[in-house]
Amino acid sequence: METITSGNHTFEVVDFVPYGYKIWGIGKNMIDGYLPLVQTGGYDGCQVIGIKKAIKIEEAQTILAAIGYGEYTIKEMEEYIKKYKNSKEEIKIMQIEKYKKALPIMRKIKWS
Repeated sequence: METITSGNHTFEVVDFVPYGYKIWGIGKNMIDGYLPLVQTGGYDGCQVIGIKKAIKIEEAQTILAAIGYGEYTIKEMEEYIKKYKNSKEEIKIMQIEKYKKALPIMRKIKWS
């Protein structure tokens, strides 16, 4: 089992997103080239539980930059784009562009 360490966190390197895990939106706090995954729980769904995992993917920072708005899945990103495609708000236009860059990369990832 290969592991990497980023700051105080150790990650098991995997080649797919295991069931119950989601992308962990820690942004630039992750080693370039790795997409952090986390299993969450607790009453608010935000408490980190289980072993942290990471997928080696060159474009990980593109995904991490996009998910800062709260959409963590392909479906959520597509729904956001559809909902706000005609928005004139600069922040929404910028977020749509981030999602459009991230989506092709997200589609390369194997999801359980």
